[in-house]
Amino acid sequence: MNVLERLIGVMAPHNCVVCDAEGEVLCRGCLYSELASVPSRCYRCYRASAQHAVCSGCRKSTSIKNMWIAAHYDQAAKELLHKLKYERAIAGAKTVAGAIRNSLPNLPPNTVICYVPTANGRVRKRGYDQAREIAARLAKLSGLSEQPYLARRGKSRQVGSGRTDRFKQLEGAFRARNTNKLKGSTVLLVDDVITTGATIESAAKILKQNGAKNIYAAVFAQA
Repeated sequence: MNVLERLIGVMAPHNCVVCDAEGEVLCRGCLYSELASVPSRCYRCYRASAQHAVCSGCRKSTSIKNMWIAAHYDQAAKELLHKLKYERAIAGAKTVAGAIRNSLPNLPPNTVICYVPTANGRVRKRGYDQAREIAARLAKLSGLSEQPYLARRGKSRQVGSGRTDRFKQLEGAFRARNTNKLKGSTVLLVDDVITTGATIESAAKILKQNGAKNIYAAVFAQA
């Protein structure tokens, strides 16, 4: 937590989005009682799988091997992310990161955390990238290193509702950074929410094309 967050916490403390208790964006009690956990399954087709692995039928369509999802995108998760993304409740990033950490198995110690960059216009409007804030806190909680292997290009936006439309709009949206470190690496790609999967799959594709050996993903909620 930085100095600004501490000052906000003292001068204008957050209230729990569920029970309205003062102190946290989502209090510890509601964190465990209101966030619905996601069973171990393939994130694309929802077929049951061990350790949230991508099933054999979906492997040819994504560079991601496993995707751990902390919660369903229901009321509590929606409220928490809304506070984080639109009401400058950056403290919510720690809560989100904690929920993601609880969903993860013990990963290889050489795993590097990388966040999926948010569209540039949204970052400018908010003043921060919520995915970056989540990834930074997850790195501290998990003891893993973090690298900004991805950058966002241009003003790519997602206005279509289908996977195909979104993939087309995201062509060229990402570029790789620090490619000398990326080659042969094991990456945990982190984002706040997944809907069609087009964004995180596009990001994973760029990592794979630039030499990443193993790509896993961790997301707070799935719509």
